[in-house]
Parts: sequence; C-alpha cells; structure tokens
Amino acid sequence: MSWLTSLPALFAAAAVVLLPGAALAWSLGFRRTSLLGLAPVLSLSIAGVGAVLAPFLGVGWGIGVVLVTAVLASAAAWAITRRPWQRGERTSLRQAVQQGDGWPTLVAGALGIAVGALLIARRVIQLIGEPDNISQRYDNVFHLNAVRFILDTGNASTLNLGSMAGGTGGLSSVYPAVWHSLAALVTQLTGASVPVSVNAVNLVASAVIWPVSVVFLTRVVIGPRPIGLMAAGVMSAGFLAFPYLLLVWGPLFPNLLSVSALPAGVAAVIFVCRLSWTLREPPLRAWLALLLAVPGLALSHMSAVNALLAFSIPIVLARLFLYVREMIRTKASPAKFVLVAVASVAAAAAVVVAWQKLRPAPYNGWTPHQTVAGAIGEVIANGPMKTDVTLIISVLAVIGAARIVRRRAQLWLLGCYLVAGFLYVVDAGFAAGWARAFFTGTWYQDTYRLAAYLPIFAVVLAALGVLATADTLKAAAGVLALKLQPDGVRRMRLTGVAGFAGILAVCLALGWATQAGPVRGYVASSQYFFERDTKDSILSSDEYALLARLGSEVPEDAVIAVNPWNGGALAYAFSDRKVLEFHMGQRETKSMRTVAQSLADADTSPAVCDAVKATKVSYALDFGTQYLLNHPESRTYPGLQNLSSSGAVKLVDQQGNAKLFKVVACS
Repeated sequence: MSWLTSLPALFAAAAVVLLPGAALAWSLGFRRTSLLGLAPVLSLSIAGVGAVLAPFLGVGWGIGVVLVTAVLASAAAWAITRRPWQRGERTSLRQAVQQGDGWPTLVAGALGIAVGALLIARRVIQLIGEPDNISQRYDNVFHLNAVRFILDTGNASTLNLGSMAGGTGGLSSVYPAVWHSLAALVTQLTGASVPVSVNAVNLVASAVIWPVSVVFLTRVVIGPRPIGLMAAGVMSAGFLAFPYLLLVWGPLFPNLLSVSALPAGVAAVIFVCRLSWTLREPPLRAWLALLLAVPGLALSHMSAVNALLAFSIPIVLARLFLYVREMIRTKASPAKFVLVAVASVAAAAAVVVAWQKLRPAPYNGWTPHQTVAGAIGEVIANGPMKTDVTLIISVLAVIGAARIVRRRAQLWLLGCYLVAGFLYVVDAGFAAGWARAFFTGTWYQDTYRLAAYLPIFAVVLAALGVLATADTLKAAAGVLALKLQPDGVRRMRLTGVAGFAGILAVCLALGWATQAGPVRGYVASSQYFFERDTKDSILSSDEYALLARLGSEVPEDAVIAVNPWNGGALAYAFSDRKVLEFHMGQRETKSMRTVAQSLADADTSPAVCDAVKATKVSYALDFGTQYLLNHPESRTYPGLQNLSSSGAVKLVDQQGNAKLFKVVACS
C-alpha cells in the first residue's frame, strides 16, 4: 500500500481538524493569523463535545454530529459577540489587527508552517513506513481497538470509551476519546482501514496542528516579524521531544493530539491577560476563545488542562503585577488592594485543588533516569531522555532568553519555559516521593510526556533568538551599505536584497540543521517499532494476511478467543470481529479466565463448555508465542496454545504460524 492511495484519508483528517474550528473562530470574530491558529483546538472541542452529547440524544457518531455541533456553536458565538455594546471596541481592534498582520507577515507565517509541515510529514512517513503499518507497542492495542469500538457502537463519548476495556460506568468508563473519534470519522468518510486512519490522524496532528499552533503562539509573542514566524515554522520540525517521542513511546497518541494544540491554548491565555502588544482581542472574544479551547484539550487528554494551568501561572502573575503597579500609580483605595489580594489567594487555592483532583490514580512505575544537574542540561540542550543535543535551536533559544532578560520584557515567556523545564527536571531527576508525585503525578510520573512540552516554548525563544541575530546583522549590514553605497535609493535596494537573502539563508540553514541532526538518527532507529517481522513485533506479515481474510471467514456475530499479548486482540480493529479480550489490561470475568486457561479441553470438560457458552466464544486465534514485552501475564493463556492437537476446535485457516480455529465442542 502506498501513501498516495491514503491521500483521501489524510485530506479528510486535515479537513475535520481545521474547518469546523475555523468556522467557529470566524463567528467569534477572529481573522487571519488568529483564525488559523485557533481553528485546530476549536475543532477538537467541537468533536469532543459533540461526541459527548450525541449519545444523550440517541444519535450515532458521524460527520453529521460534527457539522451540527459546529453550526450551533458558531451561531451562538456570532450572536454573543455581535451584541450592540461590542461594536465600537470590535471595530477599533479589528483595524489594529489588520494593520499588524499584513501580507508579508501572513505569507511568512504560511511559508514557515508549510516548510515545517513538509519536514515533519517526511520524517513521520519514514518512521511509520507503509500507511497501514501500526506501532507494535503496548498502548496501541487499546487505541486501535477503541477506534473500532466507536465504529461498532456509534458512541464516541469520552464518558463511554473506557467501557471497552471493562469499565462499568462512572469514572471507570471515562477515557479521552477525541483522537479515537477523529480516526473513526476518517474511516467513516473514506472507507480507510483503522490503521490507515490512525496514521492519517497522527500525521495531521504532527505536521498540521503542531506547526500551525506553535507559529500562532510565536506570532502572539513576537509580533508581526516575518523572519521570526518563518523560522518558528521551520524549527517546529527540529525536536525529538515532539512529535517523535510520543509517536514511539507508548505510543501516546491522545497526548500527541493534545500537545499539538496546546500552544493555541497558551495563546488564548495571553489574549485574556492582554500581554500581546501587537495582536489584541476584545476581552469577551478572548475569554470565549479560552473557554471554548479547554474542552478540546481536556477531551483529547486531561493532562493538557493541567499543563495549561501550569503554563498560565507566569502569564497571570505578569498581568497581576501590571495591574497592581497601575493601582499603585493611580493610588487606588485600600479596599481595592484587599479585594485583589483575596481574589488572588482564592484563585491560587482553586488552582492547587484542580491540580490535585484532575489526575489519574497514583502511579510511579517509571523511575528517574537522570541526576538533577543532568536533567537541567537536557532541558537547556533540548535533548530529553538522553537523546542527542538539538544544537542550533538550543543556542538560538539561549539568545532569545538573553534578549528577554536584557530588555526586561516578556519575562513571563521565560517563566513558562522554566515551568516546563521544572516539571521535566522533577520527573527526570527527583527520587520517588511526595514532590515527584505532586508535581508530575498527572502524567503518571512519565518523563516522556513531560518532555513533549519543552519544544512549545523552545520554539518561541529560538524565534526571538533569530530576531535578535537578524537585528544585529541588519544593523551591521546598514553600516556596511552606507559605506559601499552612499546613494540613498540604491542603498535601500541593496539592504532589501540583503535582507531577503538573509531570511532565505536562515531558513535553509535551520531546515538543514533540524533534519540532518538528531531527528534523522532517531527516526531511523525507531522505525523498528513499526516493522512487522521483528523479534518484538506483535503482528507479523503472516498475521496481517490472516486478519485480512478473517472478515469473510468468521460470522459478524461471532466472538473470538484471543491472547491479547500476541496480537490476537487486534482482530477486532483489523477485521471488525469481536474478541473476548480487547486489551492486556482488560478486567476478566471468571468465564473469560476459564476460556483462556482451558479452551483446548472444552471437548472433555463441562465446566469449560459452560464458560464457552457464557462468553459466546465460537472461534479462536493462535498467533504463537511471540509476546509483547515478554510479559509474565502473556503465558497465562495455555488454553489458546497448541490448539491443532485439540478435539475442541477445528482449523479454519492458516497463514504461516498464524491459525484460526472454529470451536466445535460444546454444541
């Protein structure tokens, strides 16, 4: 299968993550850069909220749910933001935005996004290989089957997805479902297989949502500086920490989606706090953007909300400082100071409570991998998890940080980066204990997840570094041009040509540096996890072939007994046939355990037959003894091994060592 044949799935994925949110952003009054930057995160909110509401209305998941939710949300946004008392403020600020985002700014941002998207897409495609390859790792068994579960049940709600793995309602059935619902939607729209749709959504999250969102954040921070925006887009492709680590480790696909859109959430906080000097929005519009972005982040992965809370702290403190300074200047009344103090303490308490409550059950299975000093070095060098140093971007980020300190402006941006770095250092270098649990428990104390946040602010700092370097070179070039060409008109032309050449040179250098460095080596070494016939893969080429025929050999209402540790559970995702266990962590009933242990004895054991009837098992897959992680639990399915010698089953199909059996006992 070629990537060319998967283009419909890619276009469908891009459309569903851009167009609904763009309509909502337009209705809110956003234009140009802000409209594009907010479109992805608002699309995630539309999909996530629509998926939660649809089951209560008796409506199955599909493109209709997305369209209706988008229309209703857009209509409400239009009505709220077009109230008469908003007109004057709206007109003046629209003019300011239009003056700030001229064509040079828009074109530079678009080119940066396009180059970043192409560079990322090229590497992601190299990583995955064939478009129907899968990540042959633990979490992906759940993710692939969850997409099929949505297609099968018509329910894409975050409140229900966990029921696939044995959730019995309430919190046990909650699992962030936006990523899965988008993949299911791509399959519905194009007929693509589940693996192809999954790869399409991951490619769009990595190569579309991420560069769009981070260039938007850069625009909000640095202003309408073409070279900075173009550089930010190119540099978005230069980090191992995102998106590549999350594509390989886990894989953490829902986290990938939430992190890709998180920069837009940070930008919305900056709008609310009115800290963007050149791209300001009316307060109502800014607040609505933030409130409407949060559901998309939360329903993609709840940890993104905690990340947004953490990164908002320096931004809010900066706004508070400016507000209090103005109160002092205008000699506000003591009562007003007391009111601000009480509100600040109450807000801080609310953040602490939310921080402690919005997290999963305690887990400390992943231990530190570094010393504290080593972890700090990894943050500065943008080489998390002992990966190679991202040299040029790191140097530019240091220059950008120095520019902030020297000018004493936008210190809150440096604060955001320090928060991201602090969380990473705590998890990477602190010993297990209360501090590590309190600060990083939201992310299961998993350093890979925290590493993914570092590039968000490293890109913006590096873009500031590019600006500082460009401004220095521009001043030097001006002096040189004055000496070489005294004539004013010719000197301006010479300076303009030199400036254009400089921008082109910077982007070419950054493009080469980001792709010839650590990214290339990491992608090459990680292709192993997407290959089919390795000593660690859970699906071989033979098993792929057998699963491709399964739909024509097994009735639609059949249940297949499988060992989820050897890839058998993926019969559900690949062939749309129910399996007894969808994932390795699924809760088992007594009858399920009996089938796993003793199906081969069903022809001689009435107790096993009772279990077979209780579970409605009528087929079984034997995918051999190559198990994921070689986990001890993988060997607790002896009843599904060596079935060829059992009188309880009959061989239906075989491809190499992969075998499909029909249960003939217990009839």
